[in-house]
Amino acid sequence: MAAEYDLRPVNSRPGFFAYLRSLWQRRVFIRAFAKASVDKQTTKSRLGQFWQVMDPVLTMALYWFLFGFLLGGRGSVENYTGFLAVGVFTFALIRQSVTAGSRSISGNEGLVRSIHFPRAVLPIAVVTKQLRVFYYALPIMIVILLVTGEPITWQWLLAPVALLLIVMFSLGMAMIMARIVATVQDISEVLPYLLRIWGYMSGVMIPIADRLDRLGVPPWATFIIEVNPGTVYLNCMRDALMDSYLSPGGWINWALAAGWALVMLPLSLWFFWRAEDQYGRG
Repeated sequence: MAAEYDLRPVNSRPGFFAYLRSLWQRRVFIRAFAKASVDKQTTKSRLGQFWQVMDPVLTMALYWFLFGFLLGGRGSVENYTGFLAVGVFTFALIRQSVTAGSRSISGNEGLVRSIHFPRAVLPIAVVTKQLRVFYYALPIMIVILLVTGEPITWQWLLAPVALLLIVMFSLGMAMIMARIVATVQDISEVLPYLLRIWGYMSGVMIPIADRLDRLGVPPWATFIIEVNPGTVYLNCMRDALMDSYLSPGGWINWALAAGWALVMLPLSLWFFWRAEDQYGRG
């Protein structure tokens, strides 16, 4: 009877390509789930979406005071305020996607245990939610760039390409961490600190590669910093939006950005799918 009516256990794993088809069939639900999550979060406070915008703004103000004013980072680039704005707003999307995505399975165990659906829906919905939050803050970043003297050029057309690659990579990271945290939940307590260190090493606040060169860091260490995905994606977004700044590597950054995204997303989806029948078992 189970075979006749296509009844399956809640914890079952279909074939990989059948799994992908199932995810595509639920694309409308993913968008609705993400929108509902944003609406729920914003209605909890009186100012609603205001706080979604103010989080990166306040973070940027703090970093500007610490790294730009106290530590003299303003002299490292021509338009330090614009440089910092792109770094903070863009890396916030990556950081929040990975952090929230890591808890997408462990934080929804009741749903996972009671309903049969492809579990990858949850990290995908979480990253979609973070992308919506980024859209709310995006006008502020653009205003900062314009006010600080950055002109609108044809290169701005590359920003959506950079954003797409960033989302693809962030989704991959979110799915990897979702599987790991579903098994070892203590990892979620350490993850925010690791992501913060990653942000520092990716040049959110200052051009990290130039600083390492001046400190006499070995070339191999500088190379690792320059090709790490955090640095690469920030370089791409800055190259697209800032006429006053040209990142080291130029178009090599775009090749690396595409490579990281195109490798990370399918491999992470396969990695996540391999444990599909284990989620929700405690």
